[in-house]
Amino acid sequence: MESNSNAGRFKGCIPSYGDAGFCAAVMDTNREGWQRPDIVNRLITSPGMTVVDLGAGTGYFAVLFSKQLPEGKIIALDPEISLIAWMAERKKRGSLDNVSIRKITIDDPGLDQLNDEIDLLFVGYTYFHFDNPVKYFCEKVYPYIQDKTVVAIADMAPVQGQSRHTVSSQQVIKEMEEAGFELTDKPTTLYDQYLLIFKKASSQSVRK
Repeated sequence: MESNSNAGRFKGCIPSYGDAGFCAAVMDTNREGWQRPDIVNRLITSPGMTVVDLGAGTGYFAVLFSKQLPEGKIIALDPEISLIAWMAERKKRGSLDNVSIRKITIDDPGLDQLNDEIDLLFVGYTYFHFDNPVKYFCEKVYPYIQDKTVVAIADMAPVQGQSRHTVSSQQVIKEMEEAGFELTDKPTTLYDQYLLIFKKASSQSVRK
């Protein structure tokens, strides 16, 4: 996900998401070698899950979820037109009939338009794009997911000299708690990557 208005939050982020082919070449090449931890297997809890991939990008994770959840439903959301087209072609090539693709806006994932209950809301290597994550998750996510919904956030941890903008796991936890969510599992951290699992807090107390 990308927005010129959010440039202060992720200045220096590469590649340009307006060029889907270049984006895929940079982000997805040899990804099975560097991707840590084993996110998809960790998050699958039942064969008929409905998974929302928020900021699905090139569709890398949507494809993995689709293949491992043949009885499930995957909804891939992204605001970039070029990436939406890329994912549509990827879906066609892979005959991924359980994947639906939706274009969203920068500031609204449109969860209120979904007719399905959500088992998993996945935010993979996308969180750093949110200019005001507390407001976004409080106003645009919290009211439209269920108590059962697992919100999983995976991303890169800050590393000195890294060109890509990053957000620490501690900052994500703090912001998500302010948005009304609670960490339900001990963070999984491997190498320079982390996976955080949240659910809606029993009582929402936020600072906007």
